[in-house]
Amino acid sequence: MAKGTSSFQEYNQLMKDLTAGSVQPVYLLHGEEYYFLENILDQIEKSSVDEATASFNHHVFYGKDANVADIVNTARRFPMMADRQLVVVKEAQHLKQAEQIISYLESPVPSTVLVWYHPGKKLPTNRKPGTAFKKHHVFNAEPLKEQEVPDVIAKYVNSKGYDIEPKSLHMLVDYSSAKLSVIVKELDKVFANLDPGSKIRESHIEEFVGINKEYNIFSLQSALAKREQNKVLEILNYMCGNMGANPFPMLLATLFSYFRKVAIMQSMRGKTDKEVMAALGIPFYFISEYRNAARSYNQVQIQKVIEIIHEGDLKFKGIMENTGDDTALLRETILRILSA
Repeated sequence: MAKGTSSFQEYNQLMKDLTAGSVQPVYLLHGEEYYFLENILDQIEKSSVDEATASFNHHVFYGKDANVADIVNTARRFPMMADRQLVVVKEAQHLKQAEQIISYLESPVPSTVLVWYHPGKKLPTNRKPGTAFKKHHVFNAEPLKEQEVPDVIAKYVNSKGYDIEPKSLHMLVDYSSAKLSVIVKELDKVFANLDPGSKIRESHIEEFVGINKEYNIFSLQSALAKREQNKVLEILNYMCGNMGANPFPMLLATLFSYFRKVAIMQSMRGKTDKEVMAALGIPFYFISEYRNAARSYNQVQIQKVIEIIHEGDLKFKGIMENTGDDTALLRETILRILSA
């Protein structure tokens, strides 16, 4: 029985157990990191039913359309021509009267594997039916901490038979706002174009992920760090003309992460480069850029920049008044940061 909190180590252990054929009668899979959830569900499916009898023993329900009575009735059946059957409840967060599953959870059928798939906002485990699931295997797919992502991705790349340069790795992580599922999706594009055993270089990330070599979020951050107005405007004009390759939410998330790290650096005056790099989770070749930004913006200005980014997010989401023009909103946000 899991504790209900996740880590990359717990994910690896669960995947190892499932691959070895150790399958439990009930799983609650919930949380925000879809990469973990999808992989675990896929492995449960592989380990629970074989292809020959899957049409009889693999049952999938969707929360918006299903009712709990049907789910329970199916789960209490015996498998056909097999040792186990699999019952998967997808989009469980939309299921009405979900508490009716509690009676089944109190006495699950050993030959049934029930997966309660609840992605996104996690199921509260201090209220029904979450309290009943706590007696079984709970995996809460919490997003990795930003500092953990590079190491996890490096191991993932190695597991696929590739290597990756440190700068290329951090470029990919920053570009994807440290979201594991997004990074893996982008890496799939790279793998599809490189032979196994290849080293993934900066040029590969630019070419196959689609990052413009000169006008990208990293060159924008660098120009903002130095308050190079002409360079900022040059990059901004390019991005405004290519919004499809530069989605506003992604740019905003990356800028927020960047300036948050600058704020942390400012609070670490007197610390060595090694201490700062460890705290921020950045490699040595980025330290000078962050120090430039920390000198160009004082603490009050950095706080103002973070507020500007937050307002841009609220406007994009329609919480604050906005024209609905993403291009205009991007231009407004960057120019306000430049003049903070």
